[in-house]
Amino acid sequence: MTEKLNIDLSQTPEKFQDLGHEILDFLIGKLLLIDALEQEIYDRYQVLEEKRVSPNQTHPDEEDLWDEYAQRCKEIIAPISIKTYNDSRSFGKPTAYEYLSYPDTKISLIMKSENRAVVETYFEHGIAKKEQFVLKKDNNSWKIDTKKYGFPDEDKWWKDEI
Repeated sequence: MTEKLNIDLSQTPEKFQDLGHEILDFLIGKLLLIDALEQEIYDRYQVLEEKRVSPNQTHPDEEDLWDEYAQRCKEIIAPISIKTYNDSRSFGKPTAYEYLSYPDTKISLIMKSENRAVVETYFEHGIAKKEQFVLKKDNNSWKIDTKKYGFPDEDKWWKDEI
């Protein structure tokens, strides 16, 4: 899954690099699941939008679509997140993790212990942006502790949701 990605392991000691690949496969796999779901829901929403009686009214099935999206996001995110899932996700075009398919996206893994890993992504999504995922070992499985975003020319990170 990570073979085609531009991954930098230079900040991870050799002894953690195999584990690092396992973590990257886990994280990127889950982000791609979220991305595919967002794309599917967005496409279905577009169909409902075209069926509206008036552009100022919602389609009767839109609320059910939002409920389904929230439930399916929860099924993906809740088991992999240390924090309680907050169903505040939205969908759109481009999708939140579409950048994982961009050839210029850079992914950096920083791992100093076997119980914590930091994955940073650098990409252009209209503007240059970066995201940071902190993963921690939780009962022999990896979970996302925090997600943040920022801009490459700044040192500051801002809290974000998965």
